[in-house]
Amino acid sequence: MKRWSIIFAVVFVLSGVVWAADKTFQEIDRNKDGRLNMEEFDREALRVFNDNDKNHDGALNKSEFSQIKGAQSKFEDLDANKDGKVDMKELRDAAISKFNQLDQKRNNYLTDDDLKCSPRYKPEASPLYGIYF
Repeated sequence: MKRWSIIFAVVFVLSGVVWAADKTFQEIDRNKDGRLNMEEFDREALRVFNDNDKNHDGALNKSEFSQIKGAQSKFEDLDANKDGKVDMKELRDAAISKFNQLDQKRNNYLTDDDLKCSPRYKPEASPLYGIYF
């Protein structure tokens, strides 16, 4: 019984570490203006992308992509050229489309309220996953 308790505790702690790596709106908002622009999303997306590109080939294969906790997009939808991997250009092209759909005022930034209007909005997830991944 003690062994199972230890295993459970280790799994719980490790899963918390993965979710703790997801940045909040305030953490992504580097200039602290209460708005997120595409540059701020790009910076955080590149970090997540690089953290998950385990073979360092500049693209995410389906296995690498599936390890991104919080990802809401389907791999197949992001793989625009259907080569079995997703690079940053493919991710960014899809993200720009999602960003522009939410940027109703065309002011080149999103507020927390803008993000909450998205069908992809999940209060427990980083806002990054509503735009990228």
